[in-house]
Amino acid sequence: MYLDAASFAPGLPCGLVGGVYPATRHSQSKVMLQHSILHAFSIGAALSTRGAAHYTNGTISEGCVKACSQLSTIFGPVLHYPSTDNFTIWDAKQLEVRPACRVEPSSAKDVAQILGVVVDNWCRFAVKGGGHSRHPDDSNSVGGVTIDLDKLNSIEPSVDGSSARRNSSFVGGRVASVGIGGFTTGGGTSPFSNKYGWALDNVYEYEVVLANGTIVNASESEHPDLYFALRGGSNNFGIVTTFTIRTFPQGPIFSAQVSYGDNQTEAVLDKVYDLYTRPDLVSDLNMGYDLYYTYSTANDSFVMLGTQRYEQPIQAPPVFQEIDAIPPVSRNVRIGTLANLASNPPLGRTRNLFQTISVLPSRPLLSKALAIFREEVRAIQSVEGLTPNFICYPLHSNAIARMKQRGGNALGIDEKGPLFIILISTAWANAEGDGPVGTMTTNVVDRVKAAAGELGVTHPYIYVGYARAGQDKEVFAGYGEKNLRRLQEVQKSVDPSGVFTSHGLWRGHMKLL
Repeated sequence: MYLDAASFAPGLPCGLVGGVYPATRHSQSKVMLQHSILHAFSIGAALSTRGAAHYTNGTISEGCVKACSQLSTIFGPVLHYPSTDNFTIWDAKQLEVRPACRVEPSSAKDVAQILGVVVDNWCRFAVKGGGHSRHPDDSNSVGGVTIDLDKLNSIEPSVDGSSARRNSSFVGGRVASVGIGGFTTGGGTSPFSNKYGWALDNVYEYEVVLANGTIVNASESEHPDLYFALRGGSNNFGIVTTFTIRTFPQGPIFSAQVSYGDNQTEAVLDKVYDLYTRPDLVSDLNMGYDLYYTYSTANDSFVMLGTQRYEQPIQAPPVFQEIDAIPPVSRNVRIGTLANLASNPPLGRTRNLFQTISVLPSRPLLSKALAIFREEVRAIQSVEGLTPNFICYPLHSNAIARMKQRGGNALGIDEKGPLFIILISTAWANAEGDGPVGTMTTNVVDRVKAAAGELGVTHPYIYVGYARAGQDKEVFAGYGEKNLRRLQEVQKSVDPSGVFTSHGLWRGHMKLL
């Protein structure tokens, strides 16, 4: 019994669970309170980042035809074929994918039964939680079965019939459409990770469907090796159907989105660097700050943006006093729940690409990185619908310290911190932009990495949730040789047939083997 925990299923968006739980927040949810434990059953879909630069919606294999037929007999109206399906997903590249069929389980037993059918017929599949994936086969299967966990989203009533515990939260994300599953099994960064750590370090227990259909619980005391592996090892071990996660009291918070003219860039970088590294500012654990640098095609200009968050409903938190002294172009202040403040982009309208690196703190590198970003974006500024973003936020020392709790996670970050996580996130309108955006992203990351090397601030860690297709070896090598070997041993022990490997049935996202 975990007295400060909630059990979540992956169909819930982490922008919701990162905020307040109202009794009527989700139409399919019932709420419970039992001995201070809020039970919501959230599924573990994989956070997608693998995918294919080139793929075809080709002939469906005989095994997948049989699998869909059998699943249709078993699941009836929750089995959908592409010709009659009304399905949408965040990334337009994934929306173009045609699976053999899509099925919506409602329980771990359903997931186990589905997995049994696809394995028996050796049919490719992908698992969708929130669906915040960027590559085909990550969470929508090319010619296989898409297992859509959207219906695993319930919050069960308590035994004593009490309603919801309100003002309760867990370490949720910045974007409402991101699902709990991939977010949590890959890491789970949050505006408040300085105070509570990353999502994966707040999970007490996982319920997992293994490749052979067995449903097991993994915790520090039960299947501890699998518990370790799920804390950062992503979608290589099974399908997580419940997360029991530490919760904490959470009321309204402060949020401000502030924009600056490009002539203020260096002054803003000075103050952002202070917010990320200066002990008197970092020690305020209520503070979170994300840096964005973007190109506006409408104005043909670059814009600096900052998102301030403070875990108290204070209009002008003192920790931001120095950066607030810089005259902004605009400032939008809100007080509300983290769920209400999370961004909620439309689904299926843009193509998206992420790539990331982590570096040690360096003020000169920030200036060099933005100069590189400007130069590379200028080279492709004619791409239709182009919205490129350079994003940076810190992995604080407090969050790194929490990574050692309950046996430690798989990420292998041993430094005291902080680290700077840099993400190149780009959206665009159509397939003609795929090549130019891919080249721009590669060039920015490679050049920033080289600049970091010249300054002596490189770091091997790559956040799996932001990794790009084909970065598998680089991602897991960054966890360290010892952790990589342990993860591979766990993978072989729970999935000897290789269902969850790059040569198996779910090949999307980052693969250990």
